[in-house]
Amino acid sequence: MSFITAITLMGLLTLMMVGFEIMFTYVTQGFAYGFSSNRPAIEKSPLGLRVQRAYENQVQSTAYIIPILAAGAFTGLTGAGVELAALLIVLGRTAFALLYYTGISFIRVPAFVLGTFPSLYIAYVLLTGV
Repeated sequence: MSFITAITLMGLLTLMMVGFEIMFTYVTQGFAYGFSSNRPAIEKSPLGLRVQRAYENQVQSTAYIIPILAAGAFTGLTGAGVELAALLIVLGRTAFALLYYTGISFIRVPAFVLGTFPSLYIAYVLLTGV
């Protein structure tokens, strides 16, 4: 997978996650909640908290993944290894989000690793020129 495709898919995943969080809030709090300027503090359900935390984790992860993917794209880095790493990042982050929503924590950790460690490989290749 090219770096540009990986960046685009990461952006779409993040957009879908924030959209899901907004729609979940509308469904559970009512449509008028989104238009209220004085929103009361709400107690979220366990699923609501997982949806919120999954999105927050996605935003935090993109803070270090996207610059590495962008650096790979700007430098013209190619090769089977780095393209596989870009694919694994997208697949891992997608699996992590879905597993976070379901609340399955023991499988979520390997998905997080799958979505994170390939970025370290790409950074290593960028820094060493291997």
